Amino acid sequence: MNNVYKSYAKINLGLEILEKRPDGYHNIYSIFLPITLFDEIHFKTASNFTITIEPNNIEIQFKENIIYKTIKLIQNKYKININSLHIHLVKRIPIGAGLGGGSSNAATTLLALNELFKLNLDKEQLIELARKLGADVPFFIDPRPSLVSGIGDIIEPIDFPFDFDILVVYPNFQISTAYAYSLIENLIPKKPTNIQKVINSLLDLSTFKEYFSNDFEKYLFPKFPALGEIKSKLYELGAQFASLSGSGSAVYGVFQKGSINKIDLSQNFQTFHCDLLKN
Repeated sequence: MNNVYKSYAKINLGLEILEKRPDGYHNIYSIFLPITLFDEIHFKTASNFTITIEPNNIEIQFKENIIYKTIKLIQNKYKININSLHIHLVKRIPIGAGLGGGSSNAATTLLALNELFKLNLDKEQLIELARKLGADVPFFIDPRPSLVSGIGDIIEPIDFPFDFDILVVYPNFQISTAYAYSLIENLIPKKPTNIQKVINSLLDLSTFKEYFSNDFEKYLFPKFPALGEIKSKLYELGAQFASLSGSGSAVYGVFQKGSINKIDLSQNFQTFHCDLLKN
């Protein structure tokens, strides 16, 4: 056995933090857009169960690894034999960047195990398992443009009639989701924007900035000035829209098709040229 699966990233087009819930979490409202930046997960036959990660300077405690947690969930529920399974993760999606890399890895592992061990789980069963692994994981079971609400676990696919080039900029530092949410104080509950109505009224990419914003920016930009500087630089370079993705630390710019190849940024950052993922 030597099977390879692609595990795709996402960006947030707008992110509204609506209210703090009684359980301590926050309700959000956002559009998730899957993009062509991806990790690779290799499933191979081996003499014993192992998980390896490339590049090897990524330090994740074995039992804290989301792929390991996913495998144990399936092993315990369906009694699969993982003793001869070797998993190798080729990590391209930056960690702690707000791009959903860990959640995507979990969902991709679920899909792979379902296929490799012939579990015959349908989409709804996979989504139910995904909910046990993290709020964003269900989105990546079938990644397509979606309205996302609740704590990120309520997903409604939408028609998204736009196409553009995307430049994702990673500033070479992580921001944990827990830390980003810890900065939120004195939040006044608000109702979500009617996103579908907004999408129907958008004329072109340049109008995105009139309607979409990420509420985390007002909390994180003062703490991490580089993020605001990247966003400004993306606009200088011709982005039609630029935003923090999720709770950071990646910032992305939306460009007209064909214009992104001319763009370069400081070598201090990692940059990824992407497209919207097409199903």
